[in-house]
Amino acid sequence: MFFLGITTSHAQTQRELYDRSIKAYENKDYKSFLKLTTTLDSLRPFHPTYTYNLASANALNQNWEEALVALRTMVLMNNTTDFENDGDFATLKQDEGFRSLLTLKSAQSKVVATSKPEVTLSEKELHPEGLVYLPISKIWLASSVRKRKIVAFDIKTGQCTDWLKDNNMLSVMALKSDAKEQFLWIATAAFPEMEGYDKALNGKSEILKIDSKTKRIEKRFTVEGTHVFGDLLVAKNGTVYISDSAKPIIYKIEKDVITAFVSFEKDGYNLQGLAFNDTQSKLFVADYLKGITVIDLPTKSKTTLAFPEETSPKGIDGLVFYNNTLITIQNGVKPIRILQFQLNESQTEIVGSKVLDNNRPEFNEPALATVVGEKLFFFANAPWNAYDQNGVMDLNKVTNPILFSCKLN
Repeated sequence: MFFLGITTSHAQTQRELYDRSIKAYENKDYKSFLKLTTTLDSLRPFHPTYTYNLASANALNQNWEEALVALRTMVLMNNTTDFENDGDFATLKQDEGFRSLLTLKSAQSKVVATSKPEVTLSEKELHPEGLVYLPISKIWLASSVRKRKIVAFDIKTGQCTDWLKDNNMLSVMALKSDAKEQFLWIATAAFPEMEGYDKALNGKSEILKIDSKTKRIEKRFTVEGTHVFGDLLVAKNGTVYISDSAKPIIYKIEKDVITAFVSFEKDGYNLQGLAFNDTQSKLFVADYLKGITVIDLPTKSKTTLAFPEETSPKGIDGLVFYNNTLITIQNGVKPIRILQFQLNESQTEIVGSKVLDNNRPEFNEPALATVVGEKLFFFANAPWNAYDQNGVMDLNKVTNPILFSCKLN
């Protein structure tokens, strides 16, 4: 069984339930242990500790099939888990299903390398998150979490130049342009990892509308409360859709007014990447814990996609639509992977999957991605793990940003 680390943040009710579950386990009250872990798993699915303990509780209650299902979920989201040496599963070790999980664990370590390095950027401490190509202007732009700015970079040499640097900007996450390249829209949020961070900024997030020619901030959009605007899209009609990973709501900006569009407060956790289908009738929303939900834009109805058995819906950050497929950047699993999911004709089901990249040693938390032509582009090595708990960067853990590309056909 796993014990929850002291650095993990949880709601008080979850903490109380977890503490009770541990006491039940220690007292060998396995029925109560199962009941409590089942509740925890329903409150916070795909949590490494809760999922593992659910497998343990089922095994201790001789629910073999349920234990194997939970262990499979665990392996698919973290294949470094040493479950085979846990005594809680001693009676399962000779089971064929248990042995197949060991095979799956080994297979998850296989290196799949489809993407290739495109260019290395000149600015080591940039810490890029999002990027966009402006085809009319023929300019590549990258956002900076640490430096609170946007840079233009040469796709051949990697030379960076400041495109927009404003002392009042927060960490820059996603950036998207309208079709005419009149305005660049960016999502920003306050992180301890950004230079000049102040605790008074905690929970602040803004969407900025920037004139692409003058590079002036035309308007700022905020919402009261604690928010982290992580990704955005600009529709053909100019409407901007925004995901919030702090409060699970999709916002929209229409006629320069920001409003809540679709709430996930009852069925979502941590909203991340966004993608339109070709006709922009559907909006695909990645949830870091839950997977992908499809919003029918005219009706606002939601459908959660079921994932193939050999894949995990957990840990999706970047999300891109291409040729009736969804490409996921999954940096919240071990190993990190990039998958391509084929959709059915109505785009309501996943009917197939393909691994583009898996367990690449060069990948150290890739995040957002963009498609240009028939290539997927993304930064492979965002240095989130180079900071200490106070947001101080250890330069010995940082390498220059590397832009990777992948031919999608």
